Amino acid sequence: MILFAASLLALVVMAVWFLNARSALSQAYGLLGNAKQALSEAQVREQEAQLKVKQAQSAIDLLNAADQQGFQPADWGERLVNLRQVQMNREDTTALIGSVTRSNQRVFGAEAFELSVTHPDEGLFDVPSAVERVPAPLSLTLRGSALFRTTALSGSAIELQGGVQ
Repeated sequence: MILFAASLLALVVMAVWFLNARSALSQAYGLLGNAKQALSEAQVREQEAQLKVKQAQSAIDLLNAADQQGFQPADWGERLVNLRQVQMNREDTTALIGSVTRSNQRVFGAEAFELSVTHPDEGLFDVPSAVERVPAPLSLTLRGSALFRTTALSGSAIELQGGVQ
């Protein structure tokens, strides 16, 4: 009988130990999952930080290159251009678009550009002959910043930008 009681007591102790061990294992798996998630989030933050470092280095390189080529902010002026669905004849439109082309003296950063015909029988590149009728005006939307040089280029900057048109 003592042997049976001792065996029963041992079995009860083992069952309690097993339940505690299973509960501890479940908690350990939960902690492992949390740790893996934290590691994954840390790796994402590390990649984001590395990307920001690369972007900062690219910005520094770009600023240095701009400085070497004579693009100091004090040497440039800015005008905002905002034309919304302005109707112009083809010659004036061509002249206006030509005036915003890039050169050593000016740069245009377009935020919006739209050029369309106002007559359904015309195309942008198909001009009706003057004998048929007068070409309809074009509709132009142009919005952006026109940067223009306010100081003369130095000799070294002219040499560096000689190929820029």
